Amino acid sequence: MPPAVEVESLVKHYRRSRRGLNGIDLTVGQGEVFALLGPNGAGKTTFVKCLLGLLQPTSGSISLFGDAAGNPAARRGVGFVPETPRFPDFLSPREVLRLHGRLIGLEGGDLNRMIDERLEAVDLADAPNRVRAFSKGMIRRLAVAQALLGEPRLVVLDEPTADLDPLGRRSVRNQIAAVKERGATVILNSHLLSEVERLCDHVAIVHKGRLLADGGIDELVPEGQDLESVFVDLVEGAGN
Repeated sequence: MPPAVEVESLVKHYRRSRRGLNGIDLTVGQGEVFALLGPNGAGKTTFVKCLLGLLQPTSGSISLFGDAAGNPAARRGVGFVPETPRFPDFLSPREVLRLHGRLIGLEGGDLNRMIDERLEAVDLADAPNRVRAFSKGMIRRLAVAQALLGEPRLVVLDEPTADLDPLGRRSVRNQIAAVKERGATVILNSHLLSEVERLCDHVAIVHKGRLLADGGIDELVPEGQDLESVFVDLVEGAGN
């Protein structure tokens, strides 16, 4: 069984910035909840965009379930919540999900059933009738709902709990647990290290485009310590 994600010698350079990726090697197994951690500007969002085909790597390779990530067919089973999700504000939440559902080939009764399930799961079944009336947290929860339409086998979440209150964060945690339970894979970017420690099987830490650590939570966090202290020690030890 091929890994969900395999990245080899991934490099991404920008013309006018030092930010990017400098030779990342990572493997994410199927069914894992994986967190990519790093300070601001470490390269986490660049990594996600390369993974999804939104940026062209300078060099290196990325495969999804054994197929080249550049192949649109390889990305067909991927759900994505961007760091700053946006939807047409004149649509209702149901219309947003119907649009995204049709884009991935869902239709008819199956789509309507899935829309109901997804809105209920993120506590938006009784939400305002237009997205323009949504708070930032409600937009975030709607983004999670659209990412999970069609039960994708890989779900990529870029800061999914930003702007959320404790109830909203719990809702997203429940969704991540449900994705794992059905055997799918989650890639999570988050600054909330306590949540990562609760949810994730596998963690990688990047800094200035370089991989500092990669392994299971139990491997990286010694007994008596927490992920935050390990993270800070690694990043500070890497220097500038």
